[in-house]
Amino acid sequence: MDFFLMRLDSIRLSRRHKIALYSVLGVVFATGAIWIWLHYFVHDENEFGSSAAQTRILAIHGLFAAVSLLLIGSLLPLHVKFAWRSKRNRFNGIFFISTVALLIATGYALYYIGNERFRSWTSWTHLIVGVAFPLLLILHIWRGRASRRQKRIQAQVRTAQNVLAK
Repeated sequence: MDFFLMRLDSIRLSRRHKIALYSVLGVVFATGAIWIWLHYFVHDENEFGSSAAQTRILAIHGLFAAVSLLLIGSLLPLHVKFAWRSKRNRFNGIFFISTVALLIATGYALYYIGNERFRSWTSWTHLIVGVAFPLLLILHIWRGRASRRQKRIQAQVRTAQNVLAK
């Protein structure tokens, strides 16, 4: 049964893995955007500084962020390893993994660290990077596809050179 999400022999993600990953990341982004809207533009706060809607949205955001960690982590043993070995999209991949690590660290800090001065910096960092994340993902996908086309062209050139050399 082909229930497993990953392609076991390729850098490319399976259709199921793409759907799962992009859906979960979409919910994480949407809930983050809704929280921003509720927090900065809808002033319905309780005594703790947030509304019940903000609290519920953050709970959903945190749940889907945890699921996204599982899906992104599942990329490491195959997608990242194959791309690294084939020397494709390395700079962009390192940048993308670093961005994910920054979102993880700032999300963790927002939830568990109580220092208010640090919290303000962490909150703005998480917000800015989180808002930019879909663009970074699109850039990563675009660069990955471009590197695949470039590898294919290089292979065709090598094949043609081998044929001409004979």
